[in-house]
Amino acid sequence: FHARRMARVVAPGGIVFAVDVQPRMLEMLECLARDAGIGNIRPVLATDRDTRLAPRSIDLALLVDAYHELAYPFEVMQGVVQALRPDGRIALVEYRAEDPNVPIKSLHKMSLAQILREMSVHPLAHERTSDALPWQHLVVFRRRD
Repeated sequence: FHARRMARVVAPGGIVFAVDVQPRMLEMLECLARDAGIGNIRPVLATDRDTRLAPRSIDLALLVDAYHELAYPFEVMQGVVQALRPDGRIALVEYRAEDPNVPIKSLHKMSLAQILREMSVHPLAHERTSDALPWQHLVVFRRRD
């Protein structure tokens, strides 16, 4: 969903790396991108521990309702941080655990405190948090070198 939209707005010559652990999702994305005439998406088949992104190869990593699902969050985020260029950013979108009115199972929610705590073990600086989305936190971190 997001890769196709981002591919249309990145700087000229920019590439969107679409990372997933499910080959079928990447195949579907390739078909949708081809049909839409989008040629700057590069599918990357990851493992549950490795994003398979090259070091210092990305400016922004966007994880939407995904971080809480990771079986090995430390290892995955370690790889994401290594893939960031200097001053690169990570944006996490997660359902707000603090809000009992968010109609999602608790298992699929994260509190802002939890997000900040889990990211604190990586060389990241918390840049900002937005609660402009109706049910989710948007938390942005910048790579610290």
